[in-house]
Amino acid sequence: MVFLQKKIKVQKSSSLKLKNIQKFYISSGLLISLTASLALFVNANNANKRNQYWVASKQIAVGEKLSDRNLELVSLDLGKVEKLYFDSNSVLDKSVATKPIGNGELINVQMVGSGITLRKVALKISTGHLPPTLGINDWVDIWFSDPLIIGTTILTSRVPVVWIDEINDSFGGSTTVVVAVPESLVDRLIMAARTDGIDLVQREN
Repeated sequence: MVFLQKKIKVQKSSSLKLKNIQKFYISSGLLISLTASLALFVNANNANKRNQYWVASKQIAVGEKLSDRNLELVSLDLGKVEKLYFDSNSVLDKSVATKPIGNGELINVQMVGSGITLRKVALKISTGHLPPTLGINDWVDIWFSDPLIIGTTILTSRVPVVWIDEINDSFGGSTTVVVAVPESLVDRLIMAARTDGIDLVQREN
């Protein structure tokens, strides 16, 4: 009889322990779920408080005007560097790019200006006188080979390419390349282009 009572007590004790363990896991599960929900709420709330910044929605060449055609707003948390970039309160409709801006790139205060004096000049470059991988927003040095003095001189360096026609690699063909240069160089470039002596040398930066 005593043995049976002890056995019953042991069974009750085991059952109580099992229930306590089940309660612990249930409580832990509810706590984890509540914590996760709270974290999601905080993240969503913080996302709503993020500022919106202007980002290029396509490649923007030097001298190109900034507008909603090539810009879009993106919510970001930039922290301490936020003053370096234009937010949704910035007025950019009268600004132009002073540096090549890549697709998806944040608009930095050093990338834009309002009184830019660059002019776009179209150059017809013969096959073999420009790099085959040249593209928009690449930087080039412009060289001129003068047939009268049989020498080569550099006309200007670090010039951005703002537009390029499909490269014609056929013999005797040519490709039109538009570059942005200071106004003081426009007449010199036009005269050099007429002699078919211009070479474009691609730069890495």
